[in-house]
Amino acid sequence: MPTALYYRHDPFAPKPNQPTRFGSAVVVSCKGQILLEHRKDNFRWGVISGDIHDTESFLDCAIRRTIEETGIHLKSSHVHVLQLFDDPSRIVSFLDGNIYRVVHMAYDSQIDEFPDTKVSKQSIELKWVDPMELEDYDIVVTHQEILEQYFIKYNIPNTLKKSIREQ
Repeated sequence: MPTALYYRHDPFAPKPNQPTRFGSAVVVSCKGQILLEHRKDNFRWGVISGDIHDTESFLDCAIRRTIEETGIHLKSSHVHVLQLFDDPSRIVSFLDGNIYRVVHMAYDSQIDEFPDTKVSKQSIELKWVDPMELEDYDIVVTHQEILEQYFIKYNIPNTLKKSIREQ
């Protein structure tokens, strides 16, 4: 059973009852493929992401979360700002009753060789995916817009629109 439900532009989304959560997200790519994480909190696929610590920058958060969730060590000079995703309709609701608005600073990073990866305890699986095969993946709704912006920025053909399902 999922422990978290994610919403975006959903009129039936619950109203936040906690302060906004801030974090970073990273689209990691290699040789035309993107790294997806099969998440334990909702059993859907997404990019690398997580909450920011009080003592770090958004960039530091992106690098830390990538290390924690994949084992990949990104160089800050190879991590580029994609966009701030701060739409107030981006909501996450947890089974414990806590409901948050979520704001992500998204980044992208292209690496030259497929590295060894390690699955964190927050993940089920990590997988390199061709953008033309995204229709086979149930993407977290708050990560769909991050991927959409990434594909627009780099003019990459993809099947993301076909993969969008009811969340």
